[in-house]
Amino acid sequence: MDRGLAAGDTIKVGRTVELEVLDTPGHTMSHVCLLAHAGQPGLFCGDTLFNAGAGNCHNGGHPKELYRTFVTQLFALPDDTLVFPGHDYIENNLGFTLDREPDNALAAEMLKGARAQPPEQRVPTTIGVERKINTFFRLSSPSVIRRLREVFPDLPEKPDPEEVFLRLRRMRNDW
Repeated sequence: MDRGLAAGDTIKVGRTVELEVLDTPGHTMSHVCLLAHAGQPGLFCGDTLFNAGAGNCHNGGHPKELYRTFVTQLFALPDDTLVFPGHDYIENNLGFTLDREPDNALAAEMLKGARAQPPEQRVPTTIGVERKINTFFRLSSPSVIRRLREVFPDLPEKPDPEEVFLRLRRMRNDW
């Protein structure tokens, strides 16, 4: 609490754990995530990224900054990176995914599994799984775009990924 953190700083825990600080604005403008470098990388992402979802921007954040964080940092992480969000909203987030992308079989299967399992027994997802189930990673999915166009008819035929992200974030605020 007595030391500020900046992108690229390393926090050492014991002799074997190293956490790299990622500057991840969007949810708030001074949000950080911690990336554990180990045999299998792990991302402690607070409220930036949730399993099957993205953080809101209600408390001083900005959706365009959140999009930039996703594109420049989260999209670049290896598929095997474990995702440890600050909260477990997976059931609601998978519901949003299926509302936007009803043909997403993996999201439907995961939602069934999540409903049948106590929250304390859930296992983390990975970035690779997020690429398949998280609407905010699926910005060029024809299903996502088609369903988004039903709500936003002015959305172009081939929308820019940023515009898809921003409209999804806006829609998710009220979903």
